Amino acid sequence: MEDVMNKNKKENQIFLTLQTIGRAFFLPVSILPVAGLLLGLGASFTNPKTIAFYHLDGLLAQGTPMNYVLTVMNNVGLAVFANLPLIFAMAVALGMAKKEKGVAVLSSGLSFIIMHTTIKTLLVFSGKILPDGTVSEKVLDGAISSVLGIQTLEMGVFGGIVVGLGVAFLHNRFYKTKLPAAISFFFRS
Repeated sequence: MEDVMNKNKKENQIFLTLQTIGRAFFLPVSILPVAGLLLGLGASFTNPKTIAFYHLDGLLAQGTPMNYVLTVMNNVGLAVFANLPLIFAMAVALGMAKKEKGVAVLSSGLSFIIMHTTIKTLLVFSGKILPDGTVSEKVLDGAISSVLGIQTLEMGVFGGIVVGLGVAFLHNRFYKTKLPAAISFFFRS
């Protein structure tokens, strides 16, 4: 009987953890429709062929105020989609952290940058990225991309999720840890 209760308790804990992760995904997923709308409208109505087809040259031609607004909309939508891995890293850390959520979010952002900087350095050491910044011919097309201006492995949103989960785990485990007096001035409450 006790084995059955322990098994149910473990299954419950796994279910609760997966439910928390699912809730953490809700925030970044919820911004996608707005970003998609901005991107879609901006890209559609700044496209010269669309403008010509609908005879909207006077209203939407390049250099008009409306074209500027639509170009900004397009670029904002692109920025959200281009930075989804970072957004997921921060959102997962936010959703999974039990206390001091702001610290977890900042830590996940920094960890995301550090991860990609470390990967780039290792790619340079291994000869996958050449000293002039070009990618070696030995590397498969699409394996290396630019993330926040850093040439690194293309991991997409998965990389952000892994960083967010790792940071949240470490944060929940160590956020109460007292630091030595020499460095504790950084973290006064």
